[in-house]
Amino acid sequence: MKKFVTLFSLIPSMALAQSLVSTTPENRTALLEEFTGIHCGYCPEGHAIAASLEGTLSDQFVTISVHAGGYAVPGTGEPDFRTVDGAAIDAQMAVTGYPAGTVDRHALAGALSYGRGSWEGVVNDVLTMPSPVNVGVESSFNDVTRELTVHAVGLYTAESAVGNDFMSVLLKENHITGWQTDYGNGDQPNYDHMAVLRDHITDTWGEDIGSPTAGTLVERTYSYIVPIEWNITNCQVVAFIGEYQTEVYQAREIAAVGGSTLVIGAFNGDAQPFQAGSSGSLTTFNGTFSNSLGAEEQYILTLNSYGSPASWSSEFTVDGTNLGNPVTITVPAGGTVDANVQITPDGTPGIGKYTLVVTSLNNSGAPALETVYHVISGVHDLVVTNPQAEPHEELYLNGLAAESARAFTTRADFVDFGLANALVGVNNLYLNISWTFPSYTDEVAGVLSTFMDNGGNLMIAGQDIGWDQSGQTGAYGTPVTQAFYTDYLLADFVDDGTSADTQVLFDDADAVFGTVANTTIIDAFGGFTYPDRFTPIAPAVPIMRYNATKIGGLRAQTSNHKVVYFGIGPEQVADLNVAYLMVQLSHDWFYGVVSVEEFDAAMNSLGQAYPSPANDVVNIPVGAFEGAATLEVIDATGRLVMSQAIVGNRAIATLNTQALNNGLYSARLRTNAGSGKATTFEVLR
Repeated sequence: MKKFVTLFSLIPSMALAQSLVSTTPENRTALLEEFTGIHCGYCPEGHAIAASLEGTLSDQFVTISVHAGGYAVPGTGEPDFRTVDGAAIDAQMAVTGYPAGTVDRHALAGALSYGRGSWEGVVNDVLTMPSPVNVGVESSFNDVTRELTVHAVGLYTAESAVGNDFMSVLLKENHITGWQTDYGNGDQPNYDHMAVLRDHITDTWGEDIGSPTAGTLVERTYSYIVPIEWNITNCQVVAFIGEYQTEVYQAREIAAVGGSTLVIGAFNGDAQPFQAGSSGSLTTFNGTFSNSLGAEEQYILTLNSYGSPASWSSEFTVDGTNLGNPVTITVPAGGTVDANVQITPDGTPGIGKYTLVVTSLNNSGAPALETVYHVISGVHDLVVTNPQAEPHEELYLNGLAAESARAFTTRADFVDFGLANALVGVNNLYLNISWTFPSYTDEVAGVLSTFMDNGGNLMIAGQDIGWDQSGQTGAYGTPVTQAFYTDYLLADFVDDGTSADTQVLFDDADAVFGTVANTTIIDAFGGFTYPDRFTPIAPAVPIMRYNATKIGGLRAQTSNHKVVYFGIGPEQVADLNVAYLMVQLSHDWFYGVVSVEEFDAAMNSLGQAYPSPANDVVNIPVGAFEGAATLEVIDATGRLVMSQAIVGNRAIATLNTQALNNGLYSARLRTNAGSGKATTFEVLR
C-alpha cells in the first residue's frame, strides 16, 4: 500500500473546483465513528442503529465501523478488520465498552465516546450546528495499477472557530462476509459487515490545513494503491474537515470508483415536509430547483412512493404543468423551476412517504438531489416504533387487526408529524419501546405530552422504561423525560426486575384486563430479562403483576386522556394471544369503557345530512362534543371511503363529495369514546 499527496493549495477565491461544494453556508453533517468488534455480542444492535440513521438522514450522515479492542481480535479463520489508525482513534476517544461511538468527535457530558443509546440524540444536536466549511470530494480508480485518486476540497464560508483545521480522507468497505457474535439473533458466521474502516489515506488525524479565512478554497489530491484483497466496487471514500482530534465540521462520502459530490443544482423543498391530509383533498408541497452547473443541462425528475397506500394518487408539476413521471426537463444556466408535489389520499387510512429525486442526465456520477414529503390521513390508531424495536412491530399491528384506521411509523417521523401539528386525526398511540435506549427522548416526551393534553390516549410497553428514568449510572433519562414518566405515565419506579420474575398475572378484578389469561415471561433478549417494577400514582391502578406481588402494569384515566403502561413488551410473554390482548384491550378501552352519559353525549350528536341527494357537498350537523373527532363515510359495501377531522364546538361539518360515486352512504362520528350511530345520505349527479 502507498499513499502520497500530489497537490495542495489554499486559494483565496472561488474559482477552482467549486462544483464539488455549495457556496451557500451549510450546517454540520454527522460522522459516526462506531467502535465495534466481531466478538462483540451487542455490536449488531449498534450496526442497526447506524444503518437506521443513515437511511433516514442520507447525505447528512456518514458512518465508519472501527474494529478495535479485545472484541476485534479474530480467531482462526476469522477476518481481521483491525487497523493501526482505528486503534489510535479508539485509544484517543477513551472507549471503555463496546459498542461505543463518537459523533463528530463531539463530547457528551465530557466524554468523547458514548453508548449506542446516545448516538441519535448527539446526531440531532450536531445537525443543528453551523459549519464554517463545505466539503466536497471526487475519486477515480485505475483497474490496472489499482491506483485510487482522490480530490478533496473545502470551501470556507466562515472562519474556523479554534486553531488550525485538519483534512482527513479514508477508505471503507461494505459487504464483507465474516463471523459476528450476536446476542440478539444468534451468532452469525456469515454476517454482512458494513462500513468497515480499511485505511486512512491521510495521516490518522488528517493533514494540517492551517486556519483558512472565509472565502478560501482548500484543495488536496491523494493517490493510494488499493490492496488486491479489497473489493473496490464495495469501497467508499470519506473526506472530512475538523479540529485536531476533536470537533468534525463536515463529512462527505462517495463511491471509490467514479464517485463525486458534484453539485448539480439546489433543491429547496417545502418548509413543512410533514402534513396532515384528508380523503379526497389535495395536499400540496411547494419546492424549487435551480441549475448550478454553469451551463444548460437536462435533468430527470422522478417521484417515488414508499409505503404509501396504493390507492392514494400522487403527481408533481414543473412550473405548474404535469409532464409525467419521470420527466426530463431542460434548465438554462442559473435557471430555476417550480417543482411542486401533490398527494391526494382517499378513504384508505395510512401514512405516505414521497421522494422527489433530481438527477443530471450528463453527470450520472454526481449525487442525486432529493426532498422527502410525508402525509398522514385517516389514521386513528398509530403504532410508533423505536429504533431496534422493529422486529416486534407486527405484534402491535396484529393486536390492532380489527382497527381499520391503523398505521405505523418510526419514532423520528412521529416527532416530526407531532411538531408539524399533523396528528390531529390520531386518537390513540401505541409505543413499541421493547428493550431500547433511550426509551424515549426529550422530543418524544414533548410531542406526547401535547398529544395527551389534547385528549389523545397512550399505550406504552417495554423493558427498562422505568429504569431509564431512574437516574442510575448508564440510564439516559433527563429532567424532561423523568417528569413525563411520573406526570403522564403516572408511575413511580421501584426497581429493575430479574429473570426470577417469571409469572405474568393480570388482576382479576380489573374491568379491562381482568379476563386475560396468566402467562410467563420468556427470554426475548439473550439472557437479559429486567421487567420493570413500579408503583402506580393516583389515579392509576395496577392491572398486572409479576409473581403475584410486583406491579408491572397500570392504567389510568385522567380528565384529558387514558394511559396504559406495561413494564415488559408484548414480545416478552409466552402466550402470543396475551401479547395481542395487551394491545387490543388497550385499544378497546380507549374507545369503549366510559360512562353511558359520556358515550351518549358524544355519539348521539349527528343530525340528518343535507342536501340528499348531494351533488358536490353534503352538510352534516355534528352537535357539540369535547376534543377531537373524525367523521367517517362508509359506502354500501361497508368500506370506509372518506374521513375528515372535526374540531370541537363546530355545529356543521361540510364534506366534499366530488370524489364519491353515485350511491347511498352513511356517516358516523368517531371520538375517543367510540363510534356513534350513523346518518345516511345519497350522492347523485
